[in-house]
Amino acid sequence: MSAAVVLAAFVAAAYLVADSRGPARAPALPPVTYHHDGLSDAYDGFRAEALSLPTVRGPGIVSLRITGPDGPATDFRHVHTKPMHMYVLRDDLSGYQHLHPEVVDGAWTAPVTLTDGGAYRVYAEFVPHDRPAGADPTVLGVPFVIAGDTTMVPVPAPRALARSGPYTVRRLDGTADVASGTQTALQFQVTRGGRPATLEPYLGAYAHLSTFEVRTQGLKHLHPLPANATGDAPADGVLSFHAAFAERGDKRMFLQFRADGAVHQVAFTVFTT
Repeated sequence: MSAAVVLAAFVAAAYLVADSRGPARAPALPPVTYHHDGLSDAYDGFRAEALSLPTVRGPGIVSLRITGPDGPATDFRHVHTKPMHMYVLRDDLSGYQHLHPEVVDGAWTAPVTLTDGGAYRVYAEFVPHDRPAGADPTVLGVPFVIAGDTTMVPVPAPRALARSGPYTVRRLDGTADVASGTQTALQFQVTRGGRPATLEPYLGAYAHLSTFEVRTQGLKHLHPLPANATGDAPADGVLSFHAAFAERGDKRMFLQFRADGAVHQVAFTVFTT
């Protein structure tokens, strides 16, 4: 009998041997998760192949072919009104864009405009139809580079307020650090002229929060919890998100919301201990 077989048998037996306190039982298995951070072009049986990526500044096209266990994948479950959400970000955590591609000649395709050079990544987020209800999405990512001189943007320090047009967004716990490895509540209040803003649905939610690890650019996309049982807009303008961050370090967060018929975007830096 080989050493590998002996070791495998020993490990299996160790899980099943009873101790003096009770009968044998198998160890609890972790829940199945499909979410990925977008730092790989392949995950969970799916792969992203870049057919077209921008190479120069200005208007361009992003086109990705997604293949899965059954071949080309051109139909996913609609999540927040879209079958796929796509994001573009530069490696200094600037230039964030939230895109909604359509299938063109078998590839997920969206227009994008980039105003500066540098190293970028495009993220593709989707949920296959055979996933259980409420399952996290699969996120794939593909890097690309716009050559030429680049004006790098330092990641801003944490701050409690951000503004977009006439709207002010305030993080309710200011610039406080949050703990990693546990469920964390993030709350933002949107006001206009000192009063709670009237928020409108945007892509099936009252806000979208994309959080990126500053060190790795790993993505986590969040939506706010319902403000009430009827799903109406929060009367106090407060958007509450629950997140669990596995690692300590800076996070760059992009919050999008719709008010007065327009989509607004603000950004925050949050440190997790």
